[in-house]
Amino acid sequence: MTENRIKIMLRTSRISVLGNAVLSLLKIVVGIVSGSLAVLSDGLDSASDVVTSLVIMFTTPIISRPPNSKYAYGREKAENIASTLLSFVIFFMGWQMLIAAVGKIYRQEATELPSAIAIWATVVSIIGKLLLAWYQFRQGKRAESSMLTANAVNMRNDVIISAGVLLGLGFTFILDIPILDPIIALLISIYIIYSAIGIFRDANLVLLDGMSDTSVYQKIIAAAESIPGAYNPHRIRSSRVGNNYNIVLDIEVDGSLPLADAHQIAQQVEDSIKRSVENVYDIVVHVEPRGCEHIEEKFGVSKDDRL
Repeated sequence: MTENRIKIMLRTSRISVLGNAVLSLLKIVVGIVSGSLAVLSDGLDSASDVVTSLVIMFTTPIISRPPNSKYAYGREKAENIASTLLSFVIFFMGWQMLIAAVGKIYRQEATELPSAIAIWATVVSIIGKLLLAWYQFRQGKRAESSMLTANAVNMRNDVIISAGVLLGLGFTFILDIPILDPIIALLISIYIIYSAIGIFRDANLVLLDGMSDTSVYQKIIAAAESIPGAYNPHRIRSSRVGNNYNIVLDIEVDGSLPLADAHQIAQQVEDSIKRSVENVYDIVVHVEPRGCEHIEEKFGVSKDDRL
């Protein structure tokens, strides 16, 4: 990571922590005072954004450390480990809100309308979240940071949640049906739990060296086959190192070629892949004589595999 990129990520994370903390505190206090479980749950969702931004802020210095003999690929997967821990925190918050909402609906405790201040707090939250999402997305593009961009998308989704709360509060007052408030809180809690499961799944996919977008293999095969003298790209493995691809593959060349010529073809394959696949961390191209017998391997992707 460049020093400027680190500064952008840290500064953006600090602003996100401050902004979300203010909005979260506002909605939690107003939710308690007004008696709106929906606004309270929305506040807890914003509190999870505070935790997310803190994770980014404290993880950035770790993943920016250069590789060494102990961590040959660097420490960028620390982001995914932190995201896994974060998913448990978010899941717990959503689960607690789910229990509270179900309990309130089951016991039919929603006998009074929430205070009108809940509406104003939600309006302020929508405006604040829109500004934070725009800023996160803009800075994420500048720093080419998947963490910041993903956080911006998360905040944009929070705007939808707050808009749903606002709509629900409007119907609660218009129709004079207080039970709508805990129902909205129930829906928000389900969304929070769903988000936590998604974060856990995505983080562990990277930790297990899985690929969410397997079309990258088709790009690698096409890039290798575009080089004259390179044949049968196979045993292709790709994993993620942070936001970058680590790629290993075998190719075949004419067995009578001098070593220097075979190396030149392998280098051209590597350059071709880098032009076709964005964010490549490292590429290893293993050269074999054309038509040689291959030992059956249980890993790797070939052209004939169904992707």
